[in-house]
Amino acid sequence: MDALSPLALTYVVVAACHAIGDFAFQNEWMAREKGKSWEINFYHAFVYTAPFALLALTPLTITPSALAFLLVSHFFIDPLKTRWGIIQHIWQDQLLHLIVLIFLVRIGWISYELVY
Repeated sequence: MDALSPLALTYVVVAACHAIGDFAFQNEWMAREKGKSWEINFYHAFVYTAPFALLALTPLTITPSALAFLLVSHFFIDPLKTRWGIIQHIWQDQLLHLIVLIFLVRIGWISYELVY
């Protein structure tokens, strides 16, 4: 079996970071209260971004701009469902987050670098 291409590996790791940050690191309190409090919504966006910061310890690189973009975009995407009701389904929320991640990979703010 062939190894994943650098781009495919990037997407797999980024998707894993997303799942960890948005689901595993979000406790019940955050999920319940983030739609009511901007402060708690910020905590969730910050915790969501944490797994991506760990990419700096791997051959995958992430720029400080990408981390800031992830934090801010997550802070504004989640209220579309939890606060304002603009989107109704979790798949719509997740699609928006994945579009952000694909965008950041495509512009090179998250990338795979071979280290010899």
